[in-house]
Amino acid sequence: MKKTIFQFWLVNILISITLSVLYRMVISDLNSADNTLFERFISILNILINLGLSTVYLVAIVFSSLSLFLNQIEKIRYNYFLSFLTFSGIPFICVLVLGAEVLIDYYRYDIVLPPLRLLLLFSIVYLICTFVEFLLFRKKVEKIYS
Repeated sequence: MKKTIFQFWLVNILISITLSVLYRMVISDLNSADNTLFERFISILNILINLGLSTVYLVAIVFSSLSLFLNQIEKIRYNYFLSFLTFSGIPFICVLVLGAEVLIDYYRYDIVLPPLRLLLLFSIVYLICTFVEFLLFRKKVEKIYS
């Protein structure tokens, strides 16, 4: 069973790295015209915000992928809900927090920052990937222990 969990963790890490690199590439393409000193200053602040958001995204993905190893505990592995939380719990919480933040920004200021919107989009994609990975894991666990 340890080998199976490790294989799913490797797949999760590959998905995480791919999404993190894609996110970093997409936010690096969000450029604005830098004509005046103030626009350059805003551009530098935008770069710092993007770096901060990509770092937060990477840390959340790392914690999420490490929680897969909790499936080595039999009580967690055999419980459908707890096993689901090890796969998709952290990404689900991140999507809820980011979704609330985007909605608050939209209704309060009538604007949503593009980096936040992209972070929400990539978090939803990661959540879907972890859900599919969880379903495959459950199928494999049921096959092994049936």
